[in-house]
Amino acid sequence: MRSAELWKSRFFRWWRKIKSGSGQAAKRFRPDLTINRHYGWTSLELLLVNNTSMTIWVEEALVALIDLDTSWQTSIPTGRAKQEIRQNIRAHESLELSLAQTIYEAGGKPQGGYSCLISVNVWCRVGDEWFHKILDTFQVKMTGLKPRSLRRLRWYNKRIMARHR
Repeated sequence: MRSAELWKSRFFRWWRKIKSGSGQAAKRFRPDLTINRHYGWTSLELLLVNNTSMTIWVEEALVALIDLDTSWQTSIPTGRAKQEIRQNIRAHESLELSLAQTIYEAGGKPQGGYSCLISVNVWCRVGDEWFHKILDTFQVKMTGLKPRSLRRLRWYNKRIMARHR
């Protein structure tokens, strides 16, 4: 009887260690940028995929615009913006949200076509531990709130990482 209780307590301690680590969650949580085309509408979406067995709280996405190329803005471009998400993503589920308005306002509400490089940093929490995921740098071309093209720039990330080492 005593050995069964001891075995059970050791098993649950081991199981809690495996379940509570945010390191595994950080590896298996994947944010990505996509263009979603649906019935003639196009939108630039931040796709958050939770492939873990735990619920993840997503706090916010910090968006930075680099090399903004536009001809005419209606306000001064800040070059960065914060998209508050504040939502749980359950295990093995995903969440999509539009970043078009955020990019448009950070770019100074440009009229006509514009292009820029985008860097996105997503802040998340599992239990009491915070982590963040930085997406690859993307080049986006937009007209107003409508995205025209999206391209991942892997060479740009390699150059930045080489500078920081």
